[in-house]
Amino acid sequence: MVDDCCNFQGVIDIPQKKSIEDKQKKTKMIVDAAEKVFFSQGYKKASMDDVAKEADVAKGTLYLYFKSKMDLYYAIGFRALRTMVNMFEEAASKCSSGREKVIEIGRAFARYYIEYPDYYSFIVAYQTESVLLSKSNPGITETVKESRKLFELVVNSVKEGMDDGSISIKMDPVKLSAVLWCQTSGVIQLAGLKENFFQMFSSLTSDEIIQAHIEQTERKLK
Repeated sequence: MVDDCCNFQGVIDIPQKKSIEDKQKKTKMIVDAAEKVFFSQGYKKASMDDVAKEADVAKGTLYLYFKSKMDLYYAIGFRALRTMVNMFEEAASKCSSGREKVIEIGRAFARYYIEYPDYYSFIVAYQTESVLLSKSNPGITETVKESRKLFELVVNSVKEGMDDGSISIKMDPVKLSAVLWCQTSGVIQLAGLKENFFQMFSSLTSDEIIQAHIEQTERKLK
């Protein structure tokens, strides 16, 4: 199976004599290496030399595939976002009503946080622009597309719920989707950060807090 990062548009064209399969494998290997370097050192401290060393390729070879550290940053962001999109789509595909889709997307969001903590942190950094984003870089187009898909999945599920009657809240669907997104994202982040503090008062875990939020959201949407 071809890794999603291999479809990332920031990758530079290389001589035609190289097969597509070889190019995809090499691209995946480089992005895998970049993830290890970026996640362990942070974007600002990481260098192309570090990535080349981790990938066990010559620096010149690395630059044939990615012309800058920013291109690698976008490639990782694309992979992280695509993974989340796939999880959201799979969760929604098993539901029969709009409200169910919204709730299952929320649960998928929580699973993503647990299963892909590095990706989650990376997306938070990306979306808060902790790394200077270059609007002229073609990679930004691909990552923005994936970000749009995520929110559109929520908006479309909310609209479906309003149409099928499973969501009774009277509000603009985009506004409601934004509120739900912010609430869920905030609870997921803070539940993990404040778990030790809350356990000074009870045995409450971050998973239990997140689950309680999702159950409360489901009740409010009825």
